[in-house]
Amino acid sequence: MTIAAERRPSRPSVDLLTPLDHTRLRPFHLKTVVIAGMGFLTDAYDLFVISLALPIVAAVYGSNGVLSTTQTSLLASAALIGAVIGPLVFGTLADRFGRRTIYVVTLSVLAVGAIGSAFSAPIGGLSTIDVLIVWRLVLGIGIGGEYPLSATIMSEYSNVHSRGRLVAMVFAMQGFGLLAGAAVSLGVVYLTTSLDLAWRVILGAGAVPALLTIYFRTRLPETPRYSLSRGDVRSAARAVERVTGAPSASPGGASGLVRAPVRTILRTYGLLIFATAASWFLLDASFYSTSIFNPEILSQIGFAASAAAGTLAKVRLLAVGNMVIALVAAVPGYWAAVALIDRLGRRPLQMIGFAVMAVAFLLLSFTYSAIVTVLPVFLTLYGFTFFFGNFGPNTTTFVYPSEVFPTAFRTTGHGIAASAGKAGAVVGVLVFASLQVVYGLPWFFGILAVIAFLGFVVTIVALPETSQRSLEDASGEDELAVLVRRFSTYLRSLVLTVGQGAEALRALLAHPETERDAAVARLRAIEHEADEEVHRIYVELNNRRLSADVRTDVGHLASALDDIMDGIESVGARAKTYQLSRARPELLRFAEIVVASVEHVGQGILALDDLYRGRTDQLTRAIVEVNRLENEADDLLRDLLERLFRDERDPVEILKWKDFYERLEVITDRCEDVTDVYQDLAVRYAPVG
Repeated sequence: MTIAAERRPSRPSVDLLTPLDHTRLRPFHLKTVVIAGMGFLTDAYDLFVISLALPIVAAVYGSNGVLSTTQTSLLASAALIGAVIGPLVFGTLADRFGRRTIYVVTLSVLAVGAIGSAFSAPIGGLSTIDVLIVWRLVLGIGIGGEYPLSATIMSEYSNVHSRGRLVAMVFAMQGFGLLAGAAVSLGVVYLTTSLDLAWRVILGAGAVPALLTIYFRTRLPETPRYSLSRGDVRSAARAVERVTGAPSASPGGASGLVRAPVRTILRTYGLLIFATAASWFLLDASFYSTSIFNPEILSQIGFAASAAAGTLAKVRLLAVGNMVIALVAAVPGYWAAVALIDRLGRRPLQMIGFAVMAVAFLLLSFTYSAIVTVLPVFLTLYGFTFFFGNFGPNTTTFVYPSEVFPTAFRTTGHGIAASAGKAGAVVGVLVFASLQVVYGLPWFFGILAVIAFLGFVVTIVALPETSQRSLEDASGEDELAVLVRRFSTYLRSLVLTVGQGAEALRALLAHPETERDAAVARLRAIEHEADEEVHRIYVELNNRRLSADVRTDVGHLASALDDIMDGIESVGARAKTYQLSRARPELLRFAEIVVASVEHVGQGILALDDLYRGRTDQLTRAIVEVNRLENEADDLLRDLLERLFRDERDPVEILKWKDFYERLEVITDRCEDVTDVYQDLAVRYAPVG
């Protein structure tokens, strides 16, 4: 079995994406936030409005105004069950057929489900409740499809510095959906006396924003990154121009897709698939169980005790309660996340959110009997779970999967995470209806505290920080970007250390009569320092999710640089062993070649930045110079060995100087080993066409 996996972007592709990554916020970004956000406003409306429609449906179709536990659970969870299916289906399709096309389909399915819900009626042997459950399932499939599409489209259009904020703004439109649900429900129950009409209008109104937005989605261009992944550079260039407002060249060359085995995807991204899915599952298990049954929780603490069950008066009071919680806690939480997600980062926000939720739920559990009669205290703690849920994991679990997976797997990976989240919501909703009846709210809040704590653990153990990094870097799909941005600092530090060693060797060979012992000790210290830097590089390689190519390239560079330093130190050690006491011109000439070779190796490390931007001249110059110097060292070695065997008669002296010369020449061979890696990188990543 295989799955689409992206080739490394060609350098023209990277150049094309650079303006997109660094453009300022433009009208296109804000327009896309609204277009994508309207879908999420609708999603939130349709998912959470059932909590207010349920009491009305129960009053109309229930026995003595009460639905059975099974009917209540299925009505509350049908859309969520559909939302488990939707991300998997539409996420996979969007990676195969494109973001824009599938994006229109998801909203259309959502609108059909909302309209069907409003007109639910008995069909054949199915009751109105049964038909409503089916339509809510269809609605949920459309809702679920919105998650991977909205997040990915906004993420792939965004610049590096504002990407988290823009994607979070799309998700924050859920807050307005919550308010709209409470406001529409409140308006409907005040304007009509017909309970049967009321629930139909409340559920059907969810189709209105969806229908108003479908046309605008058809006008969005395909995302540049998806176009590049399909090899369509011209479409990508046009999209970049539309986003940035600046003319964009359409370079030659393209990426394209290859088929990679599922095991390769799982090996590279398996931990991230688990971490994004698990954290979202845990968040939604707690968040949706309280959100969907918020009216039930408010009823149990006596919020609407003055009204009789199943009456419009009770529904009105509960709608007011929902609106107050949304206004005071839920909506501010969303927008606090928008303000801080690019400053603090995704990981800190998710950790803070889970941690505060765990503490708040724990306090609600252990102090329930003491504070349940003191509504302000109870509602404050209860409100914290909504505020910090939205401030942290409810937002970040949506953002993370749009950044950590490669383009060809991005909506699929996001779909897996979103599906897991909605599976958690289904578990929470299905369990709540029975668990709170059997054990009561205190035990239930205690379970939610444990769930939130587990979310904190998953975050701190398995999720990286992705803010202020390009999607190619954050996802690891562009090996050169990862090498340059994550490891160039380490490699530059290592090559500077090797350069210090080369200078110390030159000083030793220039003045062995005065500098020998001190220089040898210094070389030994520099060699130890280089070993520690190599160790740090390998620790970083082992602790990061990297492709095999990056591991190989960085490992070879670090190893070859370490070999250079080892060679330099070994020459210093021989100077002491052989009691070198005076300068010899041929040794000094070798030392000059070594110093120059190491300098050009260092220039090659710096030139990797240029290679990332599609320029190879600096890297090529470094390669040519090191090769020239290695040839010069070879020629020098041959000449010196010929003279040595011709003029020297003492075998000990022959062996000594032969060892000196060959060890010095080997250092230049090790420098050439580094440029062999440069050459391979240049061949793989040089501009095409």
